[in-house]
Amino acid sequence: MKHKTDCMMQNIAGENLLVPLGARVLDLNGLMTLNETAAFIWALLDQERTLDELIAAVAERFEVPSAVARADIQTFLAEITRLGLLEE
Repeated sequence: MKHKTDCMMQNIAGENLLVPLGARVLDLNGLMTLNETAAFIWALLDQERTLDELIAAVAERFEVPSAVARADIQTFLAEITRLGLLEE
């Protein structure tokens, strides 16, 4: 899986924001603020990744059990899928 390229993450005043680009501006109502974990996952999704790769990276980076990493990742993926930001 990989995120679409019609949104980009920008750090503005210490906040990680997803900024819609082009026609995506019409689809998204405003900016989306990402916490540290979501920003890390978004950055990983610049390249094609499997769920297992994401889980391993998040578990290592944030020193959490794989089950916690999986739950956080699945929540984030569900949200960006709902918003149409994840490639099929």
